[in-house]
Amino acid sequence: MSTASPSSGPDKVPQDIQHTRAELGDTVAALAAKTDVKTRLGGKATSAAGGLRQRLTTASQSAKTSATQMFRTASQKASQRVAIAKQKTRQAMTKARASASAGTQTTGKTESTEVTSARAVTEKVGTAVRAKPVPVLAAAGAAAALTIVAYRRSRTR
Repeated sequence: MSTASPSSGPDKVPQDIQHTRAELGDTVAALAAKTDVKTRLGGKATSAAGGLRQRLTTASQSAKTSATQMFRTASQKASQRVAIAKQKTRQAMTKARASASAGTQTTGKTESTEVTSARAVTEKVGTAVRAKPVPVLAAAGAAAALTIVAYRRSRTR
């Protein structure tokens, strides 16, 4: 509240009163806003909900990215293991065919080194697949999914 100065005239007093009333009205409005708990809590709730939505969106995107990367990594590893298994199988089959075409035969208890080598490689591949079946299963699942997609596309054309 302002006080009238001695140099102010009678015309200045109504202006001072109006100014004081305006300041008082602003002060009352500010106090009313501070005491309006419902509105303040509503604002805080809206702000908290927005922050939560943003965190959920970020977490969802992060989970999707991680899942995609993990799937790609597993698929690549499975493909690599399948390729290695195919290569070893081809080598064993080539050796077996070569020994068969050369006339190498096994009789009784004696076996040719090629057949023994082929069996050892086959056992190694089987052991590797049994030890870590997830990549092989992932590759098989991916191959099945691709086959189904290709089949469906060919049916729609």
